Amino acid sequence: MRKLARVVAYPVMVLAAVGVLSSFCLSLASFGAKPEIEKAAFRFLFPGIFVVWLPTILFMNLLTRDFKQRDLWKAALRGCPAWMRTAQWVVWGLAFVAFFLPFLWGSRPPAFPPSFLFFPSIFYSVSFCVAYSLLHVEKCDSERRCPNGHPISPAAKFCEECGAPAAPKGV
Repeated sequence: MRKLARVVAYPVMVLAAVGVLSSFCLSLASFGAKPEIEKAAFRFLFPGIFVVWLPTILFMNLLTRDFKQRDLWKAALRGCPAWMRTAQWVVWGLAFVAFFLPFLWGSRPPAFPPSFLFFPSIFYSVSFCVAYSLLHVEKCDSERRCPNGHPISPAAKFCEECGAPAAPKGV
């Protein structure tokens, strides 16, 4: 199952990257543009979410099966570099700011605000990061060691061999 997931992760990652970039480009292009761009973008971006989201859920199940629910995001994104995890949360923030910006300006937003096209970027960025994490998690997990140098499992808080507290990631 894990081998099949790794094979599927590459196309999902590419589609998610295209989705994130398309979402940002089309939402920026739709400000002040004709409604046809918004309608075309809506038909293109939103169905694409379902193409990448189903594999993402399966990937997350593989990545988080040994972790507690409260550590879901930490477990799912543990194969990503720190800058990628931060970038994903920035995308989330930009999408919410872009959506509420017309309300803050006091103008009555149209029925389909152009800023709404930022929302697919949330799903696409999560899909990209989870697929990337799935592809790189084994290297990340194998490098985790306690202060005494013993290898420890990804979910362990203490070394199984000597009982020492687990060193933070990257130490």
